[in-house]
Amino acid sequence: MNIRKLIFIKSLVFILTSLFLAKNLYAEALLNGVTTHSELGTEQFVAGLFASTLSKNASSILTANEEKAIEVRVLADRLSTRRFKRMWIEGMAINASPQELEKQANNMAAFSNMLRVKLKRGDIFAVRRSVDDVSVLVNGTQIGLIEDPAFFDLLLRTWIGPVPLSSDFRDELLSEGVIKSGPLALFEQTAPTAERRDAIAAAIGPVTSTTSESTKAAAAAAATTVAAVKPKIDVPAPGLPKADQTKIALAPPKVDTPTATPTPEATPKATPTPQKVAIAPKQEILDESIFDEEEDIEFTAESLLKEQLYYTQLAKYTHKFLQYPQRAWDRGREGNIRLRVTIDRDGKVINTELLEEARYRSLNREAQDAVKRASPYPPMPEEVSGKDYSFTFRVAFKIVNR
Repeated sequence: MNIRKLIFIKSLVFILTSLFLAKNLYAEALLNGVTTHSELGTEQFVAGLFASTLSKNASSILTANEEKAIEVRVLADRLSTRRFKRMWIEGMAINASPQELEKQANNMAAFSNMLRVKLKRGDIFAVRRSVDDVSVLVNGTQIGLIEDPAFFDLLLRTWIGPVPLSSDFRDELLSEGVIKSGPLALFEQTAPTAERRDAIAAAIGPVTSTTSESTKAAAAAAATTVAAVKPKIDVPAPGLPKADQTKIALAPPKVDTPTATPTPEATPKATPTPQKVAIAPKQEILDESIFDEEEDIEFTAESLLKEQLYYTQLAKYTHKFLQYPQRAWDRGREGNIRLRVTIDRDGKVINTELLEEARYRSLNREAQDAVKRASPYPPMPEEVSGKDYSFTFRVAFKIVNR
């Protein structure tokens, strides 16, 4: 057999394997849209949204009580387990109300604790929603089960909610099945090898039907809000999408910026209703070749809520130091920016990375300067572990109603 024929056969096997997995996992769902996600100029994964009813409207997909699914097909050599987990945690925090987060706290903790597999190039991470429950899978092997379909819709808002990874990311997923050939081919051709699928299936083993003790813990959530001041940023209210992601206000703010740390206000504590979940057996997590030993944090409902509330506080706090650059505003320049900010326990900025750049340098510079002006941030709560904390700061410089 010549080399060309061998390459052709291997490519065909990849495509057929990908289609086979999609067909069996989502028998009733259709591919609504495909897009890619990049960090620091490197593609991390190609994402697909499946829906039983194709639509361009985020609200109709989010509220439909039908079979849906999301897939992450890994393009990077390795997808950081910690950053992948934080993407979901932050996305849920910024796209939901405190009340909804409290209600779903046990499910969010269970889901986060499932994310232990080292995701590599070709791996397929999938979350499937039926009318009864939510299945979490890696390369077709189930790693967890959450018996509350509403959790999937909370998770999906991370992608198509008011504050998605980016507006382009959301728009391309909401293409109503009209998908560009390039992204579609990339999505279909990204699949694991048979050896990789078998290794994960063997390491994970059968999923238990018992609920993890950590997810049964009652969560006492103190919802923290930023002190009321005249906003410089229009932050969308949590819930279903109504407009674009976070926007800078129409007029450029004044030069002076607030320097005081916002005073947190406590809201009554609430105990989330425990949900029945299933996760991979604890002993399997020790498999060094499959699981990430460095990601050893076991979330409880309470600890996850504390981290999400802290992240929301940091994001809102940073927005108070943003200003629309005068020249960019005069010339109608707009752009989307994502920064990764790392602070120490006292809130001092250690490092800032520009994950997604705008076209105009003045907008990128302003986002970075806002972080400098915001330092020091509110200190890390005792419930948030680690010597430092990294969070993603997203902003869309957009002029509205000009």
